[in-house]
Amino acid sequence: MFHQSKVVSGIAALGLMAMSASVLAENPRAAYNEPTRGFFIEHGIVSGPRKVSAELHTGSDDVDVGGGVRLGLPNSELIITSGIQAEDTTEALLKWGLNDSVSAGRSSTTATFDWAALIGVSHTDNENQNGQSTLDQTNISVGAALTINSDAATFTLVPELVYKDGTVQDDTFIDVSIGAYVGIIDTPSGLFSAGVEALFTSEDDADNSYAFGARWAYNERVNLDLVPFVFSEGDQIGFPGMVRLNVSL
Repeated sequence: MFHQSKVVSGIAALGLMAMSASVLAENPRAAYNEPTRGFFIEHGIVSGPRKVSAELHTGSDDVDVGGGVRLGLPNSELIITSGIQAEDTTEALLKWGLNDSVSAGRSSTTATFDWAALIGVSHTDNENQNGQSTLDQTNISVGAALTINSDAATFTLVPELVYKDGTVQDDTFIDVSIGAYVGIIDTPSGLFSAGVEALFTSEDDADNSYAFGARWAYNERVNLDLVPFVFSEGDQIGFPGMVRLNVSL
């Protein structure tokens, strides 16, 4: 199980980001075309029709080398990825925007609220050297994402119901992910942001997980995520850690 100190660290980091966001008067992130996700979790925002971006990622342990594509559709977005969670895993996720952005607040400090429904299917099929299947598993998930943008800060909540059908274990469980991200400094070389994410799960024999990282929005087409700290059942600590590149086409 997860350590109590990790929970305290995650909550403290979320609080620190909330306080940092309150003192930022402008939104430097508006000039950049960031992907509609955090490091691991999806935001409640869709990219829009005919907007396409390609992704590559690499890491260690159970974060394999892989990639994906994000396709903007009318009022929705289709994301197809491979290798982000486990070897030989391919996932298709459809995000459907539930409503247009809702703005609130004064002109000097405006917050926008965005919702999206999430429907995902992933399949893992691992074989040993003899061609025998060691893991054949399909996951189906249904959920929603709520994202609040306030000046240079973004906050996201994602509850999901997941059904797992596999040769090793069948299970139905709930995942709740939260994320907080804030723009730190805007330079001639791009915008640098920091973020923290937490995943709480009711899955049997699975730990909650926490990720701390940074995003370098190099320009309006290129974004690079560096996630050196992932705390879970098997901690992944290193530099640069998981590296995830998103390029708008």
